[in-house]
Amino acid sequence: MTAAPTAAPAVRTPPLRRILVALDLAVVASGWVAARLLLADSSLLVVAGPLLFELLVLLPAAALLLSANGLYRRRICRVRAVEIVRTVRSVAMLGALMLAVLSAGAGRLADPVPVVAAAAAWLVLLVVERALLREWIAGLRARGAYGAPVLVVGGDGSATLAVARFLVDNPVLGFEVRGLVGPAGAAADEEGFPRLGELDELARIARESGVSGAVLDAGSLNGTLSAAVRTLTAQQLHVHVHSGLRGIERRRITLSPLVDETVLHVAPPGLPDRQRVAKRLLDVVVGAALLVLTGPLMLGAALAVRLGDGGASLYRQRRVGHQGEEFTLYKLRTMSLDADQRRDGLVGANEREGPLFKVSADPRVTRVGRWLRALSIDELPQLLNVLEGTMSLVGPRPALPEEVAAFDEELVGRLGVKPGMTGLWQTEARDLPSFELYRRYDLFYVESWSVGVDVAILCRTVGVVVMRALRLLTRGRGSQVLE
Repeated sequence: MTAAPTAAPAVRTPPLRRILVALDLAVVASGWVAARLLLADSSLLVVAGPLLFELLVLLPAAALLLSANGLYRRRICRVRAVEIVRTVRSVAMLGALMLAVLSAGAGRLADPVPVVAAAAAWLVLLVVERALLREWIAGLRARGAYGAPVLVVGGDGSATLAVARFLVDNPVLGFEVRGLVGPAGAAADEEGFPRLGELDELARIARESGVSGAVLDAGSLNGTLSAAVRTLTAQQLHVHVHSGLRGIERRRITLSPLVDETVLHVAPPGLPDRQRVAKRLLDVVVGAALLVLTGPLMLGAALAVRLGDGGASLYRQRRVGHQGEEFTLYKLRTMSLDADQRRDGLVGANEREGPLFKVSADPRVTRVGRWLRALSIDELPQLLNVLEGTMSLVGPRPALPEEVAAFDEELVGRLGVKPGMTGLWQTEARDLPSFELYRRYDLFYVESWSVGVDVAILCRTVGVVVMRALRLLTRGRGSQVLE
């Protein structure tokens, strides 16, 4: 029996939109001031007056343009690629506006250099600011904050329960399940989800439950799906329709309207050979560059490990790689010398589901090791694995032989690609105990990877590591980032 979801403790949080608007405007203002002052050929006193007027025009315009481009809407900001495209559009429009303002003030076409410099700063700073904010929010959501209260609606108790379980297992999505609507499922009470009523009571439940939206299980609603959507939207609720498609990359899915019907078209999977060549090229070029850049850091960390307890700095472990072939994985040692012998005594403290193993306050981790894990420095020797071809920069984490032995036939499919130093599961759900999420994300990556996806995951990994480092500095204690 799966453990029942427990209500997260109330977390007081300031309004998210106000935080985002304030940060965006601070970034826009700082970018403009820096560009104007650095490129000005006059003294600060001469520039100060016009600069103040420009900021009075710039900041309201920035807020208006960012809002008009949907950058304060949850559904837009949830998809990072869409958010970045709209950020580029907003920055271009804002730059054009400020060039017009400067030209009007000068009575001629103004020098575009300060505007171009400011626009470049805006784009970089806005993308970085929002990436860091996203990681911060993900951490808060994992603790129960910023969750939108929703109903889960379906026509089959078991299917509806599976959707609800997925939302609870993955709190970083930002949904708080208030209850289920539809036929009773055999395990609903055991899972701990309140069942609020039948489908014919949906309008009343939507009014009285105090939710802001609903998630519908399309596969089980059959002919009642359209009626359920209309009922909920009539109550001014946001509706998310769960298609039932698992592990299908969204780029393969398009809407194909047929008269008044909406049909999902799913393209067949497959990548050209040039994607595989490009992935290997990315591994070699970026891996070699990182090895050179981080070499002194690794040497310093290895020395710290050695001085800590006099043991070997490098830890070698057998892992299962591409197509089931075993290889030797390299890491900086973060545990005591007798860690493997002490593992059996910690089985009762395991926080993971399935064959995975993790203990947050693992007594085997050394003092130096906690810092190395928190900053992911212990993983850097795996760059050698990447260069020798047994690993990739991005992919499912290499599993232990005993873990693979416990995988079912479907999950063994994760061995169809090279294991990676980082991956989709590590960046999206590494701190969550659910083995189902481990399965979902790894199998999803195997089917839908591309070089573009790899680059996005690498960028996301940087944000995750930076946020973990900041938490380490502010809390004074380490936490594990990758593995």
